Amino acid sequence: MHVSVALLAALPLLSTVSAATAATKEKFKAIAKRNNGLIKLNSASYDELVDGPRDYSVTVLLTAMGAQYKCSPCQQFDPEHALVAKQWSKHAESDDHFFGVLDFEDGQAIYQRFGLSSAPTFQLYMPSTGPRASSEKGPSSMDFSRAGFKAESLAQHLQNSANLPLKFQRPVDKVKLFTLGGSLAAIAILGITAWPFFKIFLTRTYIWSFTTIIVILLMTSGYMWNQIRNPPYLNVDRSGRVSYVAGGYSNQLGAETHIVSAIYGCLALSAYTLAHTIPKLRDPIRQRLAVYVWTGISIVMMGVLMNLFGLKQGGYPFRFF
Repeated sequence: MHVSVALLAALPLLSTVSAATAATKEKFKAIAKRNNGLIKLNSASYDELVDGPRDYSVTVLLTAMGAQYKCSPCQQFDPEHALVAKQWSKHAESDDHFFGVLDFEDGQAIYQRFGLSSAPTFQLYMPSTGPRASSEKGPSSMDFSRAGFKAESLAQHLQNSANLPLKFQRPVDKVKLFTLGGSLAAIAILGITAWPFFKIFLTRTYIWSFTTIIVILLMTSGYMWNQIRNPPYLNVDRSGRVSYVAGGYSNQLGAETHIVSAIYGCLALSAYTLAHTIPKLRDPIRQRLAVYVWTGISIVMMGVLMNLFGLKQGGYPFRFF
């Protein structure tokens, strides 16, 4: 009898708590609806959103968007986070999860509470009641160093960690689409207008030969390595001395590609001249003089190339001078 009386006495309190929880949920649901799924928080509303019994999960992006903080990751992740929140706001189960954003300017007390000294930080609070309820009291976080800052990675994280039926599809960038369409139209108009000139370019073998030779020289001189590794063009030490060649065979500067391709070009031109051009000369004196000159050029450029190899690797044994 005493137990029944105690239960009856507790019913109004339980009803009050349930009503307060429902009111809090409706409040944040309305805010999210007005702001494309995002809830801008401060220290007080942060506690209101994540504390107490909840049948919904919450993620909070703790960021620092002020220009004075120079937080490049914050600037990079903020629009991606907004895209995911916007798509989730249109989902049938959107009231099962809320996306909050807490800027450092508005939530310094929260930053101090968690001992945070960097941003962004992405927190996930699981529901305390309902079918997705979790026994964890505190938030879990997303590892940006592994997941990156793309919306697709965030959506995948929420699918795996929060059991949300979230399938992100990146919206079509209308500006890029319009720009691409305009560019293609301009290219088509230019192609039609300038076709006589393009025809000359496409049908002249010497133009294709010259272009092919340039591409071959660049590719055999480390151009693709530069594109992949993006090394500096040159090095300047503390004394101001400029270096155009990096030591070691596993390193390279951008200038080396141009230097090596120029050397290769001179050697190729020498070989072509000696093999094809000079034999066609009818004057024996000019022919002999040309042989001497172009053979000398070949020897000098080969020596320069060997010296370059010696600069890169001190143990390189060959050299002409």
